[in-house]
Amino acid sequence: MHTSLSKYLQIFIIIFGLIIISINLVFGFFGVMAQQERQKTDSLEPGFQYADLKEGLQGVPIAGFLTGGNETAEGNDGQFMLAQYVLAPTVLDLNNTTHRYTILDCTTPQEALGMLKIINAKPVHVNAFGKILAEKNL
Repeated sequence: MHTSLSKYLQIFIIIFGLIIISINLVFGFFGVMAQQERQKTDSLEPGFQYADLKEGLQGVPIAGFLTGGNETAEGNDGQFMLAQYVLAPTVLDLNNTTHRYTILDCTTPQEALGMLKIINAKPVHVNAFGKILAEKNL
């Protein structure tokens, strides 16, 4: 009787272990699939950090673009061109604050607040990358 109980206990432990392994495989599979789906939506296409500003610029033919960096033809880090690429057909006007909407590309929140005050605008949208879509107070 002792051997048959031991045999049933071994079978139970093996079946229980297989069930646990199967559950882990299923959860692992769905975890990997969810991660793959997130990577598709968070793709690193050029200018991706400006992509969510596009919705706020629907129907806007031209908007300003200000940055705290050196954005000139001679010295820039390419952020203006990336923003222009992603936000087309809206045309961006570098270092021009006369438009109703302006994109701010600042390195610190203090710099952004200072620019907003100078151009007399309020933030309409701030994304996770610190890019700001601002609208002038008319």
